[in-house]
Parts: sequence; structure tokens; C-alpha cells
Amino acid sequence: MDAREEKQYAMTTVLVQFLADNTAAIAASAVAATEAADIAPAYALVTAAVGAAALNTKPTTAQATTARAALQAALPALLGPLRSVATKAGDTTLLAHATLSTKQLQQMKPEELRDVSKSLFDAADTHVKDLAPYALTAPVLAQLRALHTAFAGTVRSTATLIDQRSQGNQSASDLLRALLQQVYELDKPMEVFRFLTPTLYAAYKQARRVGKTSGGKKGGASDGTPPLA
Repeated sequence: MDAREEKQYAMTTVLVQFLADNTAAIAASAVAATEAADIAPAYALVTAAVGAAALNTKPTTAQATTARAALQAALPALLGPLRSVATKAGDTTLLAHATLSTKQLQQMKPEELRDVSKSLFDAADTHVKDLAPYALTAPVLAQLRALHTAFAGTVRSTATLIDQRSQGNQSASDLLRALLQQVYELDKPMEVFRFLTPTLYAAYKQARRVGKTSGGKKGGASDGTPPLA
């Protein structure tokens, strides 16, 4: 493991214990309890794989990172014209859909970015004539969509990764990414505890940020996991 992977793995180790210690409290949210229940089995698979072989995420991570960066860099070229079209047409639904900041795009989980960007391209397809004067002709839109296709091909669901692992086809790095995706999914329903049980939510945030150092990016954890708001 490299330093980043060690921090990610350390975070999940602490998180699994936190979830075990707080099962009853988390059960106040049925969805949170369901998402939390999937983490321990996924963690066990990573632990077993780490014991069998060292993690090597470089090839797949580099491909996914490059594809994601290319898509994120290109999306504003679509979002600006879509917002303009929506404003001129008084289409509040489209306007709300196309109002995404660069920061919001950067903070999205892989599956979220894949699905949100797909819906934006679907919206563009319904406004091809409106977008043409913005230089977003059909061929240009096709080039932009190709960036989405390339990125989407790097995103796999947690269930798919674990199922493939059961067939002996997946590495420890794949399982670690699958585990982190499951943790990201837990982040969403855990937000309700900001209101229901603030102390529980604060403890959850602390568990999620294990490994954070002063050297990390502002507002995020140095282990590479997305920051909790």
C-alpha cells in the first residue's frame, strides 16, 4: 500500500468499529442501517485481500483520474450554454439542473458524477437546435459525450466489484475502492443525524476523517476521501 491507501484503509478500520459500537443508534434510520450493514462484509474482503497481496491501484486509478479530469474540465462548456438556454426560455427545471459549480462537480462521488453528467447530456439532446448558436453543434456535443463515455467506463458499482471478487477476478485495490464507494453511500443517510443525534454525527465525522493531516487539501481529508460538509 502507498501512504494514501494506508490512510483510507485505516479510516475504514476505525469506521467499522464505530458502526459496530453504534448499531442501535444508527437503526433510527432504516436506510443508514442498511448501508452500514454492507460495510463490514466489504471490509472483511479487503482485509483478506490485503493479507494475500499488496495493493496496486496505479493502473486503474490513473485511467479513472485522467478520464474524470477530462470530463470535469469539459462540463462547464455545456453547463454555461444550458443555463443560458434555460434562462431565455424561462425553464426553471433545466436551470436548476444546469446550475452546478466546479466545486460541486469535484466533490461528487464517481457514480454521482457519471449519472449527473449523463442527465446533462440527455438534456442537451433535447435542446440541440437551441445550443447550436452557442457553437455546441451536434458534432461538438458528440465529442463532449465521448468524454462522459470514457469516464463512465471506469466506474463500477460496489456489488459488481464484490461479485467479481467472489469469482477470483478482482484485486485488493478493486475491493478497497468498492468499500470506499459503500462508505460514500453511507454518508448520505447519515446526514439526518446532524439533527437527530448531533453527538453521533460528530463521532461519525471523526471516524470518517481518520488519517487527516495538516498536509491535506483545505476542507478535505488527506486520505483522498471526499470531505464531509
